[in-house]
Amino acid sequence: MFGLFILQVSLFSIFPLYFTTLKGPQRKVAFYIYLALVLLIGGFFGNVYSIPITPEMNVSGGNLCYGAFMMSSVLFVLVERDVFILRHVLKLVIFVDLFNVLFSSLATTTLQSDGVINPHNTSPALFELSTPFIILGGVLIILELLTLLFCFEKLKKLNLPALLTGVLYIALFVLVLCLDGILFPLIAFGFSPEIIAIVLGGLDGKLLSASSFALPLLLFIAIKHQSFVNYLEAEDVRWRLLFTTSNQLMKELSAKDYGLEQAATVFENTSEGLAIVSSQGLLLRANNTFCEMLKLNKALLNQQTYMINTLFQHNGLQLHYAQILSDHWRGEVTFGERYRHQGLLAVNRVKSEQQQAQSYVFSLVNIDEQKSVQRRLNHLARHDQLTQLPNRRVLDEQLAALEKTATTLLVIDLDHFKDVNDSFGHAAGDEVLQAVSTRLLIIQNAHSEHVGILSRTGGDEFALLIKSYDVDLSKQLIHQIQQQLKKVILISGNNEIYISATIGASLQNVGEQRNLLQEADAALYEAKRTQRGSYGFYEDRLTQESQRKLSLSAKLKLAIENQDLLVYYQPQYCAKNGQVRGVEALARWHDEDLGWVSPGEFIPVAEATGIIERLGDYVLEKACNDAASWLKQGLPPITMSVNVSAHQLRFGQFIQRLSECLNRSQLPQHLLELELTESVFIERENEAIPLLKQIKQLGVNLAIDDFGTGYSSLSYLSKLPWDTLKIDRSFISQIPDDQEQCQLTATIIKMAHNLNLNVVVEGVETKAQLDFVSQRGSQIIQGFYYSPAIEKDQLEALLAAQGSA
Repeated sequence: MFGLFILQVSLFSIFPLYFTTLKGPQRKVAFYIYLALVLLIGGFFGNVYSIPITPEMNVSGGNLCYGAFMMSSVLFVLVERDVFILRHVLKLVIFVDLFNVLFSSLATTTLQSDGVINPHNTSPALFELSTPFIILGGVLIILELLTLLFCFEKLKKLNLPALLTGVLYIALFVLVLCLDGILFPLIAFGFSPEIIAIVLGGLDGKLLSASSFALPLLLFIAIKHQSFVNYLEAEDVRWRLLFTTSNQLMKELSAKDYGLEQAATVFENTSEGLAIVSSQGLLLRANNTFCEMLKLNKALLNQQTYMINTLFQHNGLQLHYAQILSDHWRGEVTFGERYRHQGLLAVNRVKSEQQQAQSYVFSLVNIDEQKSVQRRLNHLARHDQLTQLPNRRVLDEQLAALEKTATTLLVIDLDHFKDVNDSFGHAAGDEVLQAVSTRLLIIQNAHSEHVGILSRTGGDEFALLIKSYDVDLSKQLIHQIQQQLKKVILISGNNEIYISATIGASLQNVGEQRNLLQEADAALYEAKRTQRGSYGFYEDRLTQESQRKLSLSAKLKLAIENQDLLVYYQPQYCAKNGQVRGVEALARWHDEDLGWVSPGEFIPVAEATGIIERLGDYVLEKACNDAASWLKQGLPPITMSVNVSAHQLRFGQFIQRLSECLNRSQLPQHLLELELTESVFIERENEAIPLLKQIKQLGVNLAIDDFGTGYSSLSYLSKLPWDTLKIDRSFISQIPDDQEQCQLTATIIKMAHNLNLNVVVEGVETKAQLDFVSQRGSQIIQGFYYSPAIEKDQLEALLAAQGSA
């Protein structure tokens, strides 16, 4: 008899397993028909026969049908992954049970009627007794099926390995089927010792039947493993949908249709290029922007096959769709004709509760303009704006690369260049610097086999790198440089300028690791002290520069302690009405022995010797106290801008000192603006961003100073909480005559406004410069056109006059 049992289990199992291989509607129809047939015959097979497996173990026909139904229902839900499938199966149970009940009643009445032919003498009691059992069985099937699938969902959320989850599913399936074998007789016949004995005695048959029907589920999990994994990864069942009326469902579908219309409108009209791509990388649909960006004919999308990997390149290689077709991918790509356009591409997988082929949304933004600005800013970060020569950053990189190799460095400093600026103005000085760079380039090109780079390292200082340890060659180049620079320079207005250069040289032999720039500077200052227009080679005993730095350091410490440093204020004017809107606090130092010491000299000394923190605190305290005193005098409120160096922020105490300074001075926080250069956050974003946010929380404004003159990056503007962007004078020095400078400055101003930043332009010296930046939307003007930095008393008089006007 056991063989007969196996044959029946196999027959009940082979069909639903086969149905899982079918596609779409055909599979659903097959499952629904099969489930209905099993329910129909199961309502009566319990009374028809039982199979004796052993003398003590029997399995009824009804029990076989019940196991087949539960197994088929679970397979159906696993393969479809759709809550509506469960909803329809439950309805099917109710309808078939209702049919069975009505059919049983009708059959009973028919068999009891006179004149009805009953050739097999079928008893009406067979159908009459089946009715309550059919109803009870239907109720239990619904409850047990819901319980089983509810437990499946809970297990799914544990994110266990798929194999372990499958084993637990099988165990739950067997447990629920055995539970039915206990509940059904106890509910149908009541609790009594005899019934309990029968139930316990029949458990081995229930366990055999449940285990047998668990085997098809195990086969499905093993053979159709990916389908099972897809079920585990599908979205959670929304149980509410099981009890939602058709009218409510129609309303929800109507709302979804409206949402789809909205999504389609956004899809077609957004400025981003959007496309839908299949899991095989085939372009299925695209909006107008996407088609225009990639020069695709939208009308022919359905007729032509576009593979997405042929439309883009990433890192110079054709985009591999298998790499990017994931839940989320984002990166820079090139596209268009010869892949000359640059874009930012985002790929997101479309997730659905329904079993549909996976698709992906491609979002493309053209970043040609941003990249152009970025390249220009990167160029500025490595090149001098005026002469277009490499700057100090490039020189440092070259020197680092040439460590322990034969190298010579010449540092060229123009003599009395300040006199040119003072006599003829900065524009004339710029012309001289350009002429000097041209002449130096001629010498560089003439010795290209030996000369590395020519760079401008400072205002009137250049550096020439020689890739050899050759004193005679160095002297030859020095002589040519000095002869070239002695020649007259003709500038605008037919003015003739005569200039000379002092040169310092330092040599590094193979295996040595010398600070060539520092040594060449030391040789330069020694040569200048001896005779301008001469040259000198560094000697180990040459300590003039280090001595001066030590002297400056000691005097500067004393000047800060004695409060001998002065704080001048350069007014910042509103571009619209010409009123003073704020001031920038600037440190000035006059020493009895040294005279006026330039900030360009004592500030680097302060940074190198660690005094910069005390110097910064001194200026901040003095500026806040002065600004607060102006308010007490009834003068108009203005913004006080104070420079903060990177050194001040690197020791973790700046926030506390800033808070204490504001409390002592009683200056309203919103009237203080701290100016920081890009060196504050370069390669230190993780430290700088929280610190700057703390400053913002105090109510203090932040300005990025000298934007574009260092290693500028667009990402810093978007990541950090800036209020103001200050454009350095080097960007406007040749406005409006230099079209490239005009375009770059206008672009930076526009970019700043797009980021909701105020714009301050420094170094405005002419009416033409003022008109240009004002017309481009710059709010604040700072420069000699209005006023140089002035003493506190002069500024108070200026504010008083403005207030009374």
